[in-house]
Amino acid sequence: MRQEHGDWVLADFSGLRAEELYGILQLRSRIFVVEQDCVFLDLDGVDTLPGTHHLFLPQSPRTARDSHGAEAGVSVEPAAYARVLPEGFADGPAARPGARSVGRVVTDPAARGTGLGHRLMQAVVELYGHADLTLNAQAHLEGYYGRHGFALSGPGFTEDGIPHIPMHRPGAEDRVRAELGAGRTGLSASR
Repeated sequence: MRQEHGDWVLADFSGLRAEELYGILQLRSRIFVVEQDCVFLDLDGVDTLPGTHHLFLPQSPRTARDSHGAEAGVSVEPAAYARVLPEGFADGPAARPGARSVGRVVTDPAARGTGLGHRLMQAVVELYGHADLTLNAQAHLEGYYGRHGFALSGPGFTEDGIPHIPMHRPGAEDRVRAELGAGRTGLSASR
């Protein structure tokens, strides 16, 4: 599966081109392993599962730098990326039956502060917000995800030495039911 949604690309594993997969792994490794100083197995096999989707914003190839800062090849990293797991895949403390888990949310450091991360989460919600979504967020990002309808759903925990929190975003149908029950639909009753 491979679809384009404006500038965004949504693909399953078989729909990724080799340079796209390489760029996604470049970005995830640079941020989650090197920048955040977390030695963990990012290549967890979940990327390849049927139903796992990769949402990303491609950008033009550019010069890559090695650990000493010297020019050393080509970076084909996307500008932003998120992985959406198959429905019902239990992903850590945030897991809920029937929900899809969002993870590996990342933007190129050069794009930080431009609003691209919010555009990424808006695209995730637009594509998947009809159903329940969960994520295991780094604790300092609670407000960021809260802007996209996610709320704390359990106690904090530590993963790879970083404080995290489980978060949940009810699907559109659940939100409408909750608003109807609370009388917050914005609709006025007429007689």
